[in-house]
Amino acid sequence: MIQSNNPLKAAQELHAMIGWTQPSDLTLEDIAGALGILVKDEPIKGSDGRILIKGDTAIITVNNTITNPGRRNFILGHEIGHFLLHKDATALFSDTPLTLSEWFKKGIHEKQANDFATELLMPAPLYVNKVEGKKLSINLIEDVSAYFQTSLLATFLRYISLGSFPVMVIYMEKGVVKWKFHSNDFPFTYLPINSNVPAWTVAGDYFTKGQLEPNPEKVDAIEWFAEDFEIKKKKDWKLWEQCYQVGESGLVSVLWTY
Repeated sequence: MIQSNNPLKAAQELHAMIGWTQPSDLTLEDIAGALGILVKDEPIKGSDGRILIKGDTAIITVNNTITNPGRRNFILGHEIGHFLLHKDATALFSDTPLTLSEWFKKGIHEKQANDFATELLMPAPLYVNKVEGKKLSINLIEDVSAYFQTSLLATFLRYISLGSFPVMVIYMEKGVVKWKFHSNDFPFTYLPINSNVPAWTVAGDYFTKGQLEPNPEKVDAIEWFAEDFEIKKKKDWKLWEQCYQVGESGLVSVLWTY
């Protein structure tokens, strides 16, 4: 059984234990089964996923309204992370859309489960091999997402720490910025938490008009970063913006340089 309490090392140990070398080797259900975990798809009110742990076995229940395979894989990976890392902490974890999307949640167990799922689904060496030196585009992220069988959002988030080009991810609820996460080389950083989403952005259109564009759109950088010191030197800069809905009231916006 897995020995490490470190999420990344635990995922790597699991890969070695089951002989996993690439995403096509085993499904998440195969991995769960090898660990003595039963996976069910059933209605869950207010939750995306839930795990009930009893000794060395467990039952993972995934909300059957979730049809996106990549999102479902991340939920399964997240719950497997709870099983391997937190079985001594509590017998039941119930994860809402927020806990699964909020990579900066204060609860250490949720962050560890997310980190485990990320490394389990998209191991760093394989991910780097797919994106290194390639200009960031929606086509690249779609190709990498398809290879790892992950959601576009999870694939974008992984790119921030492992990719070669500048990117920022912003999480919003009800028109208000809740958190942001960006690569070290992203040119703009000043976006106050709890500030209102700027109107003339793709995210702004969503919150004011209910419209969610299916493809990336070009936006003026000054719309998002009007108060950033760097904008004085980059007033004419454009950014790509792609948005994804999270739960009933959340939205994620991904920005990258044009």
